Formats: sequence, C-alpha cells, structure tokens
Amino acid sequence: MDEQDYIVREIFAYYGRAMYLAQVIEKGILSILLFNQQKFGITKTRYDEFLYEKSSMTFGQLKREIKEIRCFSESELDFIDKFHEKRDFLAHSYWWERTVEFCDENLQTKLLNELDELTVFFNMLNGIVENKSKLFIEGYDLDLEKISKDILAQGETVPLETFRNLKKNEIVIDLFAYKNTENTQIPIFQLEDSSFWTVCEIGLTQYKFKVIPENKINLKAIEGLYPINQFNPRPNIINPWNYELDLKRKGLKMVISRENNTSPMIWKIINTLITNT
Repeated sequence: MDEQDYIVREIFAYYGRAMYLAQVIEKGILSILLFNQQKFGITKTRYDEFLYEKSSMTFGQLKREIKEIRCFSESELDFIDKFHEKRDFLAHSYWWERTVEFCDENLQTKLLNELDELTVFFNMLNGIVENKSKLFIEGYDLDLEKISKDILAQGETVPLETFRNLKKNEIVIDLFAYKNTENTQIPIFQLEDSSFWTVCEIGLTQYKFKVIPENKINLKAIEGLYPINQFNPRPNIINPWNYELDLKRKGLKMVISRENNTSPMIWKIINTLITNT
C-alpha cells in the first residue's frame, strides 16, 4: 500500500468514525425519550412499540420531542441544533461538496482535519447526552448491565420488532379479561385485523404474546355488542393511569386507573346497567 492509498483509507476511516458517533448521539437522544416514559410505568410491549415508533422518526422529529421534555439547557440545545446540521451534511452532502478536496492529493489532508474536528465536536455532545441518560437511568433504577447481558446473550443483533400503527378509529371484534404470566387479569382487545391489544399509559399497545384460549374470561357486560365501531384506541389523557376508553356503543366505557407506577392496573367495563371488573 503506497502513501496515497493509506491517506484515502484514512479519510474513509475518519468519515466512518464521525458517522458512527452521529448515530450514537441520535440513538442516545432516542434512548432519553424512551427512559422518560418510565415515569408512566411503561409496559414491556409498549416499550418495544415506542422504540419502533421513535426509530422511524427523522432526527428533526426526535429533536422536537427532546425539546419538549426540557432536559437540556438552552446552550446544550444549541449544540444539538449544530449537530443536526453537521449530521445531515455528513449523511447527505459530504462527498458531493468535497469532491475536489478528495480528488486532489494536495487537499486531502484538509478532509482529515475537518473530519477530526467533527469527531471532537460529536464526542463532546455525546458526553452531554450520556450524562443526561445517566440521570434517567439512576432516577428510574434501570439495570442497563442486565439489559446489555441479555442482548449479548442472543449471539446476534435482534431485528427491531414491528408494530401496526393504530388509526384514530378502530373496530373491536372481541374484548375479554385475560390471565397473563403475572397471574393478573388484563383486558385484551381483538381488533378487526385479528391483532391483539391491551391497555397502557396512552391507551392501547399491541399484545405480542400468544393468547391461550383457556386463559380467556368472557365479559358478560358486552356480550352481543360486537362489532364495536368508532372506538378510539389512543384517547386524550391528562392524568396517566386515570382515563377512559370510550367504546362508543350503548354508553359502554372502560375506566382505567392506577395509584402509581408499580401498583396493579385497575380497570372496569361500565354501562348504565351493568358494572363488571
């Protein structure tokens, strides 16, 4: 390998390092959004669903959401804005706008210096993001070491699980109480596409586990009412764990409450004549 080959290899290596750090920062901010959901006592399936939702967002969308939870100072938000600009430049325009510098052997060291400066900036911002993450990790007592061991024990990177997007109105074809693995009774909704859903801190979340028929408990209060149309699976919720899912049929409602993030969920099906738990 001659000197020119070595320099070209270094340019690509420096670029790869910068892009790696850019992804680390982006996923670090995504993780803060996920950690922030812990204050609602987020369920495992909702966590996976939330991860899928946020992973499909652009960085601009993530940036708007991270500003809303107000965990970064104004100066730190300025760094994030600068990062957004530099990250997009690297991902979409870098080789186009640096064609001359890359092709001219006398200018190639400018690329190395530029990419090195970007790496220094990204490392600085990544340190800020990591420190913010630690506050959430400590505040919600998250065991990241165990999570990391569980992931590594898989022997390969597990593909991101996909979830269906809910529409504003859905059709319920079945609703029943269900004895889950914690030996508690949770409500399970079966929607028109035969997918299963249960309640979480924002309405419904997709239930990904196998539904065992013998663990189902029919609800007499809603027998003969299917299909239930115009059901809103993501209602407006002011106080987490204290809200109503309106089934839009004969005054039927589901009321969900919870004292705190660790207490059991309480839910009731209500109509004007019958109340079942």
